[in-house]
Amino acid sequence: MKRIFLLQCVLAVILAGCGGKTKQAASGISTDFFSKAVSGEITVSAYDSMAYRSFLEEAAKAFEALYPGTKVNVETFSAMPEVRTGGQGNMQVTRMEIQNDPQGRADYISRINTNLMSGTGADLYAMDVLPLHKFAVNGTLENLDTYMAMDPNFHRGDYRENILDAVRYQNGTWFLPLSYGFNYFSYDTTLIPTEMASRFGIDKSFSTEELLKIGMGLYNGAYKIFNTNDYSRDSRNMFAVLLGENIQSYLNLETKKPNFVDGSFAAMLNSVKNYGQQGLIPQGVTGQQNVGQQNVGQLRQLNMAAPTDRFYFKQNNSLNLLSQFTRSLGIVNRMMIGGVMSIDTDDEIAGIQANADGSVPFTYSRAFAINSQSKNKETAWAFLKFLLSPEMQTSGNIMTTDFPINNKAREETAELTFTGMFRNATTLNEQQRQALQNYKTAVERLSDSINCFVAQDTSLNDMIASEVQYYFSGSKNADEVARVLQNKADLYLNE
Repeated sequence: MKRIFLLQCVLAVILAGCGGKTKQAASGISTDFFSKAVSGEITVSAYDSMAYRSFLEEAAKAFEALYPGTKVNVETFSAMPEVRTGGQGNMQVTRMEIQNDPQGRADYISRINTNLMSGTGADLYAMDVLPLHKFAVNGTLENLDTYMAMDPNFHRGDYRENILDAVRYQNGTWFLPLSYGFNYFSYDTTLIPTEMASRFGIDKSFSTEELLKIGMGLYNGAYKIFNTNDYSRDSRNMFAVLLGENIQSYLNLETKKPNFVDGSFAAMLNSVKNYGQQGLIPQGVTGQQNVGQQNVGQLRQLNMAAPTDRFYFKQNNSLNLLSQFTRSLGIVNRMMIGGVMSIDTDDEIAGIQANADGSVPFTYSRAFAINSQSKNKETAWAFLKFLLSPEMQTSGNIMTTDFPINNKAREETAELTFTGMFRNATTLNEQQRQALQNYKTAVERLSDSINCFVAQDTSLNDMIASEVQYYFSGSKNADEVARVLQNKADLYLNE
């Protein structure tokens, strides 16, 4: 039996708006392109070794067996994370120490640019750190719209079509994600009045600010509104959440115009700090002054202990969604994406997370683009389709909390995940089967709301993360941070 491994992925701060103006036409390919034999050698390049290496090596071996005469070379560049395990009593916690290496990411992007200019680039690129807004408009990537439309063996109905629609950017589809993810909110039914419950559900969407306003109307000082820390450099935090939901106000990657100095960014920083100081949300240790490494260790020990706090709302990822439907079966899987552990036995789904403008984005853990200078586009496209197949999307080497974009694979993954939770079971009983069906229904209904892809630029991401720490440490005020970011982002976007 295949086993589905679920692993927390560190989420980058998302740095561009959804939608956008159109600029380029689709790539032109001949009608006989798809009838050519799949043969020859291709290279696949990715920065993130943890997310890609084992999966791509497995895929390369299977693809070469399926198409004799082909060769798939795999390149990855980042260091693998260090795994540490510890615990207290009956609770064991496994922590992956993932190296944050801004210089390594910058060096990789520079290397790719150099290779592309010399015509020696890979055939396929993982879109893990590459700046889409630059690569899409300079002719680096193939527009896959034509590929999907003309290939008789590619059927959009086999995949989540709203994801395929949402991923279009600048009048084209420049990459395809293998899976998609989202965050959702839950609410504590013991704290939210019963008469308000109709406002929430799997067909609803909310921004964080919307739920903060609801929570402030109910707040009495006994419980915090969100369990998300104000700021913490090594986890998802309220600053990162609000930045992601409002990024269109601060950065326009298409027009190359940053806007950090109109007062809204500084106001957001001050609001986040005030939320922590007023007790509306927890304060992260790196958001406080004069906090040493000993305090960091104490915070980790606190998070490992049994949860004792309640919060009006919580931000969750897909593993939390799974736990929402397995807790009645005696199985609880908790995964934090920031903040502190809390009592969740009375939680219900409030809705999927939306941006400030109401659009609902998705994220991905693995996605691929074809180099427009590839000498073997036929085989590169065949390999990309193979990565999208149910066989590869249910691979045990996919360590992710995302959902497969392939409909058949998404169904199979849910079945395998549920069955795998019951070690001595080969089939599910009636109660387990109903929980599985309820889970699948929630996944699909929440996914139906997705209508947007949020592009990102890891260099800008690192730039913002580096600068805002000075605000939360108290060495700069919000206006000073905003001015520095305005100048740095302006130089970067127009270089």
